[in-house]
Amino acid sequence: MKHEILAAIGETGLSQPFLVNVALAANDRIKYEFALLQMAAAHAQAPDQAFSSLKRERIACGIDEPALDDVIAAATRSGDAFRIPGAAKILARAATDLRLMATPMIQSGHSEFGARQDTLLAALPTIADDRLDAATLAAITRAGTNDADSLHQLVMDLHKALNAMQAALAEEDIDGAAIYGIADEDRAPVRAFMACLNRTARLKFDHPGLSTTATRHDDALVIQNDIGTTDAHVIVVHVTGLSITITYADVHEERLAFFQDMLARYHATWETSHARRLGEGDQFDLTVGSFTATTEERRLEFLSFLGSRLVFLIDWNRARKQLRGFLPSQARLHVLREAAGQEVGHRAFLELGGARLVNQAIEAIGDTSLHFGDRLSDVLGVAETETFLSFVLRAAAEGMLAHQSASLIRDRVRVELSRHFSNEERRLLRLAAEHAGLIGELALLAHETILIVASGESGLDACAARASGFEHDADRICADVRLAVKRRPDHAAFDTLLRTADDAADALEEAIFLCTQFTHGANSVDALLALAALLVAAAQEWVKVLAHADHVQDPGTSEDIDDLLTSLDRVLALEHEVDDAQRALTTETIRSARDFRELHLGTAVGDRLEEAADALKRTSLMLRDHVLDDVLNG
Repeated sequence: MKHEILAAIGETGLSQPFLVNVALAANDRIKYEFALLQMAAAHAQAPDQAFSSLKRERIACGIDEPALDDVIAAATRSGDAFRIPGAAKILARAATDLRLMATPMIQSGHSEFGARQDTLLAALPTIADDRLDAATLAAITRAGTNDADSLHQLVMDLHKALNAMQAALAEEDIDGAAIYGIADEDRAPVRAFMACLNRTARLKFDHPGLSTTATRHDDALVIQNDIGTTDAHVIVVHVTGLSITITYADVHEERLAFFQDMLARYHATWETSHARRLGEGDQFDLTVGSFTATTEERRLEFLSFLGSRLVFLIDWNRARKQLRGFLPSQARLHVLREAAGQEVGHRAFLELGGARLVNQAIEAIGDTSLHFGDRLSDVLGVAETETFLSFVLRAAAEGMLAHQSASLIRDRVRVELSRHFSNEERRLLRLAAEHAGLIGELALLAHETILIVASGESGLDACAARASGFEHDADRICADVRLAVKRRPDHAAFDTLLRTADDAADALEEAIFLCTQFTHGANSVDALLALAALLVAAAQEWVKVLAHADHVQDPGTSEDIDDLLTSLDRVLALEHEVDDAQRALTTETIRSARDFRELHLGTAVGDRLEEAADALKRTSLMLRDHVLDDVLNG
């Protein structure tokens, strides 16, 4: 338990106060466990009467076993006994909690509590087949009688004694922290720590945890926080002057690294030891961090920030696992880091069902591109999925803090997911527009290269190098589109469209390379320039086509659609003009070429430019069909 982890890491100064806190928490649990048995018996006797599952009480006392919420409904009567699912385990839990309650009293010399505990626990009958007879249950839970002792009576007596012990130990309360024997100079750091702990503590919602104790031990202020309910999960902070030492124990190595990462801005130094064991129980990792402030203001700032981070450690590993079906490992950590950084956390996400909240949204939108076994990131991509899940965690936290209904939050998640799925069409269009921009650059560069051929100036090799770079970038975009279409086969049209458009980029890059092979200029340079100018116009019109197509996705207004159709028609018209210009170039080259080399290069450049224009025409027709048939009629 928590007091054992403190002993294991050498924090004996907090032993007695912490044992009392543990005992009082055990008191809350044992009262729930007794109530659970009594309510189950009552329901078994009168199954037609309304009843409560005691879920709220279970959560409030820190028991993280949702299966217990079904115990009362499943209880039945069997002769003079009750069949209560898990009755033996519930009584075993109560016995453990009773021992925890008695520990601080026994250690302080009140041996009578130990004797009563041993007698009563020894008298408990063995529970077979979850059958608990009515007489045994009555004997366990009766109180206020003088003829016989009972577990319930002992719990009540222990609770009274523990309250008195806590009152004697705790000198005061500072913003929720139980204070034992601190000095005046310790008050400011305790208040700094508690101020921001309390500010973010609301993000744990109904989850127990974050109880804080502060005392002075060995000339240091010692602040201890239990974080959550995991036994070997605790943090102890030693403050000596401007020096702060953090001792942090955790059963999850990944969460330990997450904790260190949250404090990275302060450049603390860490020493971590792995695989330590707590008695016969949990194995845990231990890290000790050291930070020395330069000023008092910096010291209080660090303590404030440290206090504000603890809520993001509660149920962290559970949240990480809940995200497993949607993102790879490092991306899940990024989402949780962002949620902590934005102070929304992950507890609301878990309260609303965790992965079920997202899966319900996926089922609701019914997108056929997501198949059994797929991660959401396999379809949307990692970056897009991270953005969506960050929204989910934020919407969950903000919605629950505003007391919005769970159905409203679920609807918002569904709408956001639909937007991300529809965004893929727009994202692919924008990739196509980026590719079109590179075609425009290549067309301008082709025109510029022919001007250099005409002038006889140097710079042809530089033009070829730039063209190669543009063409490489265009190939990268095509690869991105292929990957996206692999994730979303319903967008296969974009793969075909980009591959066709890339034929234009390839043809322009080759035309530029061929221009670099002219050694004595070209007599047909005017015809080449005229042809290249038409390619520049066609490429620019293709850029406009994609811009207009982006605007009709919603779908757009009739003006947007008309602009798109006009630009598409202009690309087709320019392709016809290119055909005429290419024939004129061929005629001029045959007439004026000084040798076979110039004849071949002139016609080859013209052919590549004509191929580029033809590719732009074909890809324009594909886009027109997609918009008119799939988008506007979809």
